[in-house]
Order: sequence, then structure tokens, then C-alpha cells
Amino acid sequence: MLSLLLLGGIASAQQQTGAPAGIAVPPPPEPAVTSPSVDVAPDTRVFRVRLMDGRNGQPIANGHVKLWYDEPSGAGYELATGARGVGLMPAPVGDPLRVIVTTLDYNDCRRPARYAPPQGYNMAEIAKSGLAAENGCGTVAVRPQPGELIVFVRPTRWYENLNRNSGN
Repeated sequence: MLSLLLLGGIASAQQQTGAPAGIAVPPPPEPAVTSPSVDVAPDTRVFRVRLMDGRNGQPIANGHVKLWYDEPSGAGYELATGARGVGLMPAPVGDPLRVIVTTLDYNDCRRPARYAPPQGYNMAEIAKSGLAAENGCGTVAVRPQPGELIVFVRPTRWYENLNRNSGN
């Protein structure tokens, strides 16, 4: 009985202090690399999404965007924009040909096409000169920077929220 208590005390002491000698313990993970600043130089390979109000050209701060590379399958990537309406796209796996972007808390100013596949934007064009999506909400026009995709949105009207929440 005394030996069982003694062995139980040794086992618990080993659990508290870590692995016994001779067993390799992996080092703790290094801190994640911080994401580049939104103010990176335009010639770098960092891609940005900029949300703008299509009616007046003001940046949309704290807007949420969902994007997919090549095809809209799976959960996709969700990102938020900063105070200037700019969010950094997550690094893609491989070399995608296009990016598909939707907004989560604002209405998109692109004219919806019924039964059309989702509109994607060419990654090579975004990298070379930047792209601006269609603006069906107003006449605001903006010149994109290389590596930047501009998406025009507008706030949701109160009655549009009623339809969203009803499950229709």
C-alpha cells in the first residue's frame, strides 16, 4: 500500500515537471509573423481590399469581407477593414487565377445578375495595376493602386434587413 502511494506521488511529480529525461520535447512554437502593414509599398506582393461607399466615396471602416481564391467553395476567408477601409487579403495557397469577394454587412454596388456565376477578379490584373469593381450606387470613380481591389458598397436599408432576417 505504501509503495502504491509512493509510486503515485512520483508519477504526479513527473507530470508536473514535464517529460522525463531522454524524451525529446518539441520547442514552443515561435510567435506568428505579424502581418504586413496596410501602408506597404504598392510594388510588393501584398494584396489589399478597399471598401468604399459607392454613393460618396468615403472609406468603410470596420466592414467585413469574405473572399475565396479561384472558386467559392468551403468557408473562405473573412477579414475586416481598418479605419481607412482597407483590409489585407490572406496569403493564397498556390497561384490562384482570380479572387471572389462578397461583403457581409453592407450591400454590394455591383448590379446583380440572376443565375450568373459569382464574379471573380483576375489576380494578375490586381497585382499589375489594381482593379475597381462596378459601382451601380453612384458616380464615384477611384483609381486603384497596384495590388488593390476596390469594392463599392452602400449601407443596408432598414427594410432590407427585414427580408434578410425572415429567412426568405
